[in-house]
Amino acid sequence: MTLRLPPWALWALGAAAVLLPLVVPNPYVLQTLINAWLYGLLALSLTLVSGATGQTSLGHAGLLAIGGYASALLAMRLGWPVELAILAAGLITAGLAVLLVAPAFRLRGHYVAIATLGIGEIVTLVILNWEGLTNGPIGLPGVPPLSLFGTPIVSTRAIYWLSLGVLLAILLAQLRLDRSHLGRTFRAIREDEVAAQSYGISLNRYKGLAFAVGGFAAGLSGAITAHMYSYLNHETFGNTISILGLTMAILGGMGNALGAVLGAAVLIIAPELLRFLGDSRMLFYGLALVLLVRFRPQGLLGTV
Repeated sequence: MTLRLPPWALWALGAAAVLLPLVVPNPYVLQTLINAWLYGLLALSLTLVSGATGQTSLGHAGLLAIGGYASALLAMRLGWPVELAILAAGLITAGLAVLLVAPAFRLRGHYVAIATLGIGEIVTLVILNWEGLTNGPIGLPGVPPLSLFGTPIVSTRAIYWLSLGVLLAILLAQLRLDRSHLGRTFRAIREDEVAAQSYGISLNRYKGLAFAVGGFAAGLSGAITAHMYSYLNHETFGNTISILGLTMAILGGMGNALGAVLGAAVLIIAPELLRFLGDSRMLFYGLALVLLVRFRPQGLLGTV
């Protein structure tokens, strides 16, 4: 069963998230939530690709890396304003996502996951070996900090609001998309590709569109991360991040945009709340996930 929150509850949660830094100014808490919001962008991307169209992706960390490197290089070597570089990085990631994944569109089932996993590895190897562009294993130190209209964004509170604002914008856009004709087309492909094709739906076109939109969100997340930490190398976005992002999407409910954000928040915040347990915290953390999968397999908010 899908749990649906009333509009007033959604607005209340959004307002609480916006006002939180004024009530809890602790930098550690805010940084943890920043990480949750950036992972939320990744989870939203995977929710659209894996949840809406049924194309399981295990290589989304590669899209984060493309977004991070694209924005860093545009800002460092071409002197672009950071905010424009981040937006361009999202568009570049969207385009490359379609080009890289297009050969896998004819695959079905687990073969899609294997192909996307290989694509993620290819991106990592290109970054590692294309030293003229990426500096290879040295990486990119001195990435310009986040800024908006020429004003540097260096405080934790300001970065929190920036990451939250981007997350809310992508979330609202995806909620709108889910209720549109395009969202229904994506779900038709997920449920039965043969039936969808018999109704005249071009599978490759819509799969490409899903990866483009999802790649844009992932690219923004990678770009903001690069400028936030001011350093980037081939290990910044490992394949474990792809698995974590997919876990977030499944935990919240496949195809459920709100669930993706909730799943990201739970998987990022829970380990910090359990830190007082020391090394055993991961045991309780894993046990909670196993119990959730057993008794709520459709995710926290349910599959859409």
